[in-house]
Amino acid sequence: MKQIRTPLTGTPLVLPQASHPCGTAQDMPLHPTDELAQIRAELKHLRQREGELRRFFREDAQEQDCGGAAHDVSVIAHKKRVFDPSKLPQSIRTNPRFSRSELRTLISIIEKPNQALTGQSLPL
Repeated sequence: MKQIRTPLTGTPLVLPQASHPCGTAQDMPLHPTDELAQIRAELKHLRQREGELRRFFREDAQEQDCGGAAHDVSVIAHKKRVFDPSKLPQSIRTNPRFSRSELRTLISIIEKPNQALTGQSLPL
């Protein structure tokens, strides 16, 4: 299948058969905004699934559940020392000598109403 690349993005979108209106897989150039939204949706889904699997191994798994066909899981509990700034006196926490400013850039995705790429939501 030939992949289409536009000057705006290096990643083509290949829609699976079930999600394409024609019922066949199609290559379609993807705008960087839509690509970022799709990647974030996939990452959200993957983080949720990872959380479910981590909970399973932490709480419910038996020893025989920790070995798959190609990988094994090792579950190790350990204590970690964590700095807690709330334990410091208020005079130190609010003193500007003990803080610094950082420039951060926030990139938000805003979904347009009724503007899906093919009239449908992107698959996850």
